Amino acid sequence: MALRPFPSYPACPVCGDPAVNPATLGVTWAWDTERGAAVGRFTPGPLHTGYAGVVHGGLISALLDECLAWACAVRMRAYCMTGELDVRFTAPASIGEALELCAWSVHSWGRYVRAQAEARSAQGELLASATATFVAMEPARSAALHAALRLSPGDYDVLGE
Repeated sequence: MALRPFPSYPACPVCGDPAVNPATLGVTWAWDTERGAAVGRFTPGPLHTGYAGVVHGGLISALLDECLAWACAVRMRAYCMTGELDVRFTAPASIGEALELCAWSVHSWGRYVRAQAEARSAQGELLASATATFVAMEPARSAALHAALRLSPGDYDVLGE
């Protein structure tokens, strides 16, 4: 598997820097060049409990949303915003067990892109799936976000690839 990390937005609640946002999940996202998909991994802890050792569904939705956003950004060569997100939960995710996230674009038209994502257990069990429609940001807004990202050498630069 050939992975290229994406940059992070330091204040992001999902991929941020704990020094800037102590509440961030701190997920590192990457582009899997072989699968043509955005991927990430997150191990939920006790603060992520919805009830009785089960991960809160809203947290899983946020993880899927951000993974989808990266897949759409690669497709559109611009940063994208969520227009619609539909999540289907199929099995409970357990606290302390890693979640594997994967998203890929399906098709695009104009400034819009449709994508799909999955959250799976480390054993491969499907926990949740999502479909979404995103809209590409206007060039000036996309460039402003790009300037605010923490981009390291070797990162997948959506605007520069």
